[in-house]
Amino acid sequence: MQVSNNPVNLNWVFRPDRADQDRIAEHAGKPIHAVQRRADDGSRVEVVLVDGARVRAYRHEVVLG
Repeated sequence: MQVSNNPVNLNWVFRPDRADQDRIAEHAGKPIHAVQRRADDGSRVEVVLVDGARVRAYRHEVVLG
């Protein structure tokens, strides 16, 4: 098996999938800068988008993009 020496860049994006999507639709598809490690009582984490916006998201809404 041959292993490439080329670096791999994985990008994560925010893909909301919920009933209150109207409030966060403007952030759909935006790249993610950071994700909080621990979930709150509602099973959501804080997500910081590359433009500085902060949203509360479920972990399944953070996807490879």
